[in-house]
Amino acid sequence: MDAHTTHTSEPRQTPPRVVDLRRTRTPDIEIVACPTYDLLLSLQVALASPDYDYADYDVGREWAAAARRRCDEADPNALATLERYLGHRPPYALHATLISLVAECPPPREPTQFLAWLAEIPIVQFVQVLLDHEAQGTTWPDLLAAVLAETAAGREAPVAILTSLLDCFAGEVRPTVAEVVRAPEAARRELLGALHVWNDAVFAAERPEITPFLEREAALLERQRAEMPAERFIKVAMRGVEWRGQVSFRRIVLAPSYFCRPAVYYHEWRGTLTFCIPVETAVLEAETRAADPKAPSEEILQFFLTLGDKTRLRILRLLAEREMYLTELAERLGLTKATTKHHMVMLRANGFVILYERDRMTYYALRSDIARHAAHLIGEYLGQAEQS
Repeated sequence: MDAHTTHTSEPRQTPPRVVDLRRTRTPDIEIVACPTYDLLLSLQVALASPDYDYADYDVGREWAAAARRRCDEADPNALATLERYLGHRPPYALHATLISLVAECPPPREPTQFLAWLAEIPIVQFVQVLLDHEAQGTTWPDLLAAVLAETAAGREAPVAILTSLLDCFAGEVRPTVAEVVRAPEAARRELLGALHVWNDAVFAAERPEITPFLEREAALLERQRAEMPAERFIKVAMRGVEWRGQVSFRRIVLAPSYFCRPAVYYHEWRGTLTFCIPVETAVLEAETRAADPKAPSEEILQFFLTLGDKTRLRILRLLAEREMYLTELAERLGLTKATTKHHMVMLRANGFVILYERDRMTYYALRSDIARHAAHLIGEYLGQAEQS
């Protein structure tokens, strides 16, 4: 997930719950071309530090730096607030995700409408999704509800209940969690105020340009869904992320994203999996290809560019032996986990590997058809697809 939000994109710190979609009833699938997802994901890009695992988004660091400047000019305090709630960096960022709430918002789910709706929903619902993390156990929602009920009544929550709730979170974020649950409405006003600043100062100018890409990607997904069995379509749409285990999803929301490229972001909330997938290069370069049909596609360029790196070739050789988890790969390569994950994002995004989670670790495996796919790409470009 790359970005699991929990960023293939991967912006959560822990692996996602992986689920089994091989079941008698396939989840309902909703394909949504909604810019509100990119409102939130553009923040993931801008809040990523140069040293963070997923800093190298396709939109580029120059865009992120310029976006931060525009936000600062509008409100010097907004970025600090957004970092605190939605950022990646220690010590006190919640690494929160709001993408699961977009699907709960009544249509048309436009950015300003979504932010207005967030201001009106029950505070328990808002705080739950704000604080949701992996590996918190099953008791924390009830503990949170109990603490918020005391807060709403103007009382201090019993120390034992508050302590039990805070114990569900990593130590470095407990001070921020405590502040949120003691003054949830103030936290909501603070965060939504900063989100309005980001939308007005940064995202509103980007939206007209990116919305056609989101709509074209959604149309492409709809065509693929019409042509494939449901389980095959889900596998293709997941872009190299495989799901195992046992979690009962009722619905999968597939939301194209311009800003998360080449990562994928996903988050499970109340039986719905929100899966934000990068707009494909074929969609981005449609006009260019029409002007010069003989130009190599971005898919071909990125595929072979990915191979033109000795570290990534070493990774493929290691995975040809067996599947490996991220830390194991980093140790075998003598690299940091952050650098290794950067390479893995590129390999997944360009069709070389699949990722899945087992025993709370993210594993990578070599795609079995990779050599055949390489031959197909070059054969198709040279007009020899049938021979290849």
